[in-house]
This record gives sequence, structure tokens and C-alpha cells, in this order.
Amino acid sequence: MVADRTRLPVSDVRSAGGRVGEDGFVSSESSTSPSPPPQQRPQARANRARILEAAITAFAADPDSSMDEVARAAGVVRRTVYSHFPNRDALIEGLVAEASAAIAVSLVTGPPLPERPDLALAVLALRTWPIGDRFRVLLSFARRELGEDRIHDLLDPLRATTVGNVERGQRDGVFSSYLPADLLVAMDEGMTLTLLERANQGVINDRGETFATASLVLLGLPPERAADIVAEAARWLRDPGEPGGRSEG
Repeated sequence: MVADRTRLPVSDVRSAGGRVGEDGFVSSESSTSPSPPPQQRPQARANRARILEAAITAFAADPDSSMDEVARAAGVVRRTVYSHFPNRDALIEGLVAEASAAIAVSLVTGPPLPERPDLALAVLALRTWPIGDRFRVLLSFARRELGEDRIHDLLDPLRATTVGNVERGQRDGVFSSYLPADLLVAMDEGMTLTLLERANQGVINDRGETFATASLVLLGLPPERAADIVAEAARWLRDPGEPGGRSEG
């Protein structure tokens, strides 16, 4: 069966129900992305967003923060928190769903990725690092409380895009073929989690340049060349039409 592939506007990503491919299109086939919350009134949506932001702050300070502490941080009564998230696990799932939606949005927002696979992956890394940086609190307890599989599922949309670009780069001779693309991407994901943990400790405080450079080095590029491509990616993000960064699509 051929999947229905459509580029969705950002507002539809949360209800897409499919996965995002390397070309930035969303497939209508099933995905592991969590279902979006039901439609809510504006005030209820604002309260939910406030609770999630407060949870990020509270769990960053203390992974064992209680629902009461999250309510106080959000400036709402405990009953309001429980009306959105009946228990702590549901609140953590809400954070995971928010992070997953943010990743999906990043894959369809703005112009398509550059045609060159090395530049495309550097741009993708710089685009997505702020999302990982914002939700890095999940690393301190989500794997423990929800399991490794849940974190794996969270990265599904990004993984599909990354594997596709790595495979293309290997075919073009841009990336090393010493390991299959899917294994290289799995190694990159492990490295990403480590880098986010270091960012959580204050060791890394840039805007994703370290992450993007390390990812390209893992794929076989010399560090100096990788750093140059990351700098080029930063320029491309400011001006997607610049030479060498011709977009796909």
C-alpha cells in the first residue's frame, strides 16, 4: 500500500497521525507519536501549557517533585493539575508528548532541508538542539519511570529523516560506510543523550554547534571540515537561499 504523503501546515502536525520522512512530508501511516490532547477551551489550554512549563522547571530542580510542587510552581491549585494529568505518570507522558510534537513541528517548519546531506544534517541538528535542550529534564527520570522504549519512540520522526540523509550521504561518498546508516544513527542518538546530560550539568552551553559537529565527525568527516559545515549551516538558517544550500523539493 502506498502511503498518502502530504506536507502539513504546522498547526496540523499534532494531529498528523503519521511520520515525517527525510523530505519533510508526513505519511498517513501509523506512527508511535502520542495522541494529542482533546480540544480544550483557551483557558484550559493555557493552564495545561503553564503546568507543563512548571513541570519542566520543577523536575529539573528535583526529579522527585510531587504534583503539589508542580501546582505551586504553575500558580494553580492542585485540582487544576489533576484535571489535566490524573497522576504523575500522566504528567510525564504529557512532557514526552510535548517534546514529540515540538520535534515534528521542527521537521515541517520553514524551508525544506538543504539538498546536500552533510549540510542537511547540520541544519537539522541546529534546529532540533533547542528542543532537546528545553526537554533535557526528561533524561533525568523519563527513562527510569517510562522506560528506554518511550525515549526511543520519542525520536522516531527525527530518526527517519536522519537515516534517510545518512544513507544518501553514504551513496554519494560524503559519509563513511564503515557501519550501516541505521546503526550510525543509533550511535548518534546515544551520543545526543550524553551531550544533553552534559548540558544539564552546565558543561555544554552553546546553541547546538557541539552536537552538530560531533554528529558529522561520527559519520566520518574530519573535525575541521565538520566545524566548517556547521558554520555554513548556521548561515543557511539565517538565509536558506545562499549558494551551496539549495533546498530539496
